[in-house]
Amino acid sequence: MHRLAFLINPASGGGAGAEVYTRLEEILGSFGLPRDSWVAEMTDATRLEAQADALIRSSRKLIAVGGDGTIGIVLDRVRRLKPGTLIGLIPLGTGNDLGRTLGVYRIYDAKGLVACLRRLIMAPSLPFDLWDAGDGAATVVSYLSAGMDAAVLRDFDRARKRGVVWGGAFGNKLFYLRALLARARHRFPAGARVRIDTDQGMLDIDLAGKCSFLAANIDSYAAGARPVPGARFDDGLLEVAVFDTLWRYLFVVTLTRLAPGAARWSGLKRYRARKVELSLTPKSPLQIDGEDFTGQLNTAPLTVRFAARVRLLDLRRSFYALF
Repeated sequence: MHRLAFLINPASGGGAGAEVYTRLEEILGSFGLPRDSWVAEMTDATRLEAQADALIRSSRKLIAVGGDGTIGIVLDRVRRLKPGTLIGLIPLGTGNDLGRTLGVYRIYDAKGLVACLRRLIMAPSLPFDLWDAGDGAATVVSYLSAGMDAAVLRDFDRARKRGVVWGGAFGNKLFYLRALLARARHRFPAGARVRIDTDQGMLDIDLAGKCSFLAANIDSYAAGARPVPGARFDDGLLEVAVFDTLWRYLFVVTLTRLAPGAARWSGLKRYRARKVELSLTPKSPLQIDGEDFTGQLNTAPLTVRFAARVRLLDLRRSFYALF
């Protein structure tokens, strides 16, 4: 049993993941951690789940290094195998929303890898809700969304797989802007609906003609926007928001990066739900945690419900995260 394990996506952050891998031995050695107390692997897309499973079973604490997709896969396997495993992350992706929520992104961005690793090794853990989508087909960690924003993400995902997105994080953001302009007129078709279980009972919402639908587990979305400020990830509830127009979506996503309270001024409709039942056409754009799931979850309706509570390393409340 290893004290500490790392699963590292070498391509994340324009190759920053590979650099993390090469520096680990020197950094951890400087902390006094002997080489036989930890293990590290770079991800292999052909056996990623098997890699995650083996590290979860053989370690007390597992740190995922990469984007939201990498941490999402790790937490999906933790949920199914060993929910008590302590999980941390070093955020190297484009959005890094979970890293922002846990305070890790700020430390890594401002102070670098050494400081981030030192704090993760000492950090306390806290309970974190995971959600099941599609009767076990997928795990929602940060958020699930459908509509215009998911269409933009789908365009990006397809372009990235074709190898036509370049320029690192800046190139990714530039592509997102172009895709947003191209998908600005996207709306839900007739028949699209959502049914949510709230404290006031079941609520049916007609999505036809609306722009986007969001079910969020955390308070960060789309690389730092705050459409649901104050959202908790340990209360067994999802924050649901319906963006009726493109202008409201842009207002919320743009201004809440500077002033989280802007979501409350915008007239955005928000609900708190124990369960979500989303009725869409099979080809409706759908994303989970920044990964394209269009056409992959074929249950009708698509049900999102509480799955498990795991333990994540938290850098927000520790006094040493201030220095």
